[in-house]
Amino acid sequence: MNFIKLIFFPLIFIIVYSCNVSDEQKPTNGNYQEFDDFFQKIENFSGNVLVAIDGKSVYSRSFGYASRELLVENTMDTKFRIGSISKPITAIAVMILVEKGLLDVNDHLSTYISDIPYTWKNITIHQLLTHTSGLAYQPEDMETNHNLTIEEIFEIYQNHPLANVPGTTMNYSNMGYFVLSLIIEKVSKMPFDSFVQEEVFKKLGMVNSGADYPNRILMQRAQGYEVNSDGQVENAVFDNMLIKRGAGNMYSTVGDLIKLEKALTSNLILKKETLGEMLKPYTTDIDMGMDVKYGYGLDIVQNDSINMIFHTGGVLGFDSMFYVFPERGIVIGACANTTKLNRDWRTDFYKLVYNTISETDQKKL
Repeated sequence: MNFIKLIFFPLIFIIVYSCNVSDEQKPTNGNYQEFDDFFQKIENFSGNVLVAIDGKSVYSRSFGYASRELLVENTMDTKFRIGSISKPITAIAVMILVEKGLLDVNDHLSTYISDIPYTWKNITIHQLLTHTSGLAYQPEDMETNHNLTIEEIFEIYQNHPLANVPGTTMNYSNMGYFVLSLIIEKVSKMPFDSFVQEEVFKKLGMVNSGADYPNRILMQRAQGYEVNSDGQVENAVFDNMLIKRGAGNMYSTVGDLIKLEKALTSNLILKKETLGEMLKPYTTDIDMGMDVKYGYGLDIVQNDSINMIFHTGGVLGFDSMFYVFPERGIVIGACANTTKLNRDWRTDFYKLVYNTISETDQKKL
């Protein structure tokens, strides 16, 4: 009889728990029902969303599961891979070294790394930052390779032909930001991850952010999922974060992403003049639209109707967005751990937020 109880009561607990786990958590505030409705209409959406005005959270919500198999819900403490939102963080690290007088954006790559192909020698730091270096994106077959070292990755990249003549056009390049991570390491005389941790994350109070590697134990890490062509959710395949170092290998929480805004709108890390150089529109990001310019690690839109700086991110199983509207004090951070072919939610949501939050809402704060 006692044996039956031992089996029976845990079974009841599992059944009750399973029945009570919802697809989304309750909102932390009820001011913006349209934001709730937006994400609830996205089939299988799973992730975290946070909107702040002048540093104060006005909307935060967790949806879905950090682990579907273990029925662990996403919370505001869940850590997500943020993909290419790593790039503005790397760009900030470069500009810190510029302010320290340790490098110049007009310097050639050969000033810092001597053993490189002849076609690379005149590539500048500026060109790496603006994706005009001619370096390609990255060989796709490297993403699922488990065993490559930093040295092996760099060797493979050097054998890859240039996509275009350096300085002629923008060609979005993970390889370029990987090379920037090597330069930061060489100039700072610190491991790249340690430099970013000390000089960026620590100063911004981003205590839940860092470099993500598959073999690292990371508490409250979200598992990545993808929706297949049949509409079924499945585990994302292995993704080698090391090949994206400096370009897409970082993790964060939405709360930490909101803190990143201070690095771009205040002098907490960089001087006003340095920020001006970083946020200057140098080239057109054709992939994002003809009205979207690119500075150092950031997309920029400035016209009569809107002023925003942003970057989106995407790696296998994860999507993310980081938008800042400096004139209105609005910051949006969102991370998803279930991805679909259609990623328009990232641009559709920023438009909804911008159009919904009125001047009246801001004055109430």
